[in-house]
Amino acid sequence: MRKVVIVGVGGFGRETLDIFEASCVKSDAWQVLGFLDDNREMHGKTIRGYPVLGGTDWFSNPEAKDVSVVVAIGDNKTRKRVVEKVKAYGVEFCNIVHPTTVATRHLRIGEGVIIAAGCIFTNNIEIGSHVIINLGVTVGHDTIIEDFVNLNPGVHINGSNRVLEGAYIGSGAVTIQNITIGKWSVIGAGAVVVKDVPERVVAVGVPAKPLRQIEEVE
Repeated sequence: MRKVVIVGVGGFGRETLDIFEASCVKSDAWQVLGFLDDNREMHGKTIRGYPVLGGTDWFSNPEAKDVSVVVAIGDNKTRKRVVEKVKAYGVEFCNIVHPTTVATRHLRIGEGVIIAAGCIFTNNIEIGSHVIINLGVTVGHDTIIEDFVNLNPGVHINGSNRVLEGAYIGSGAVTIQNITIGKWSVIGAGAVVVKDVPERVVAVGVPAKPLRQIEEVE
């Protein structure tokens, strides 16, 4: 049984706990010790029967030895900052995949990946590290999803797409084949992406068009 803590006590942290609990129905692979969060007001509280053990500095304690972690924070930039803090402690990141996921053996996954219920992956797909793939997402053949991407519920990524680092795809968005979505760009909910999206823009609509540039400091 593998010990694990979840970083992030918000809604997605609780949804990630759901995935761990669903995975434990068929096997006892996981022992969730509790949550971590750098919001000190949450320390000592209990969420769904699991304690908030402290902040990310909890990993400096002896009891953190051999405990894996997953960062369940939806905002990509915040998740990256927290991952970098946790890495400094030499902690091992785990992947958690809901048992209802459908995937071929031709799916490659990095570390710290969270895949929610009802997702479908075909073949020759590469997923980077610290990626969130939410409820009911589908990903087509020969697609690459880079680190720190967030695919929100109901997103459909067609074949031969490249979703570059930090891209955030809103709920229900759809891409056609052979699309590239640039680094740290945001695709609005319900958008239909029919052309490549440059990096650091917000793109919305049907078809999706860039609305504004995202400044480096955001």
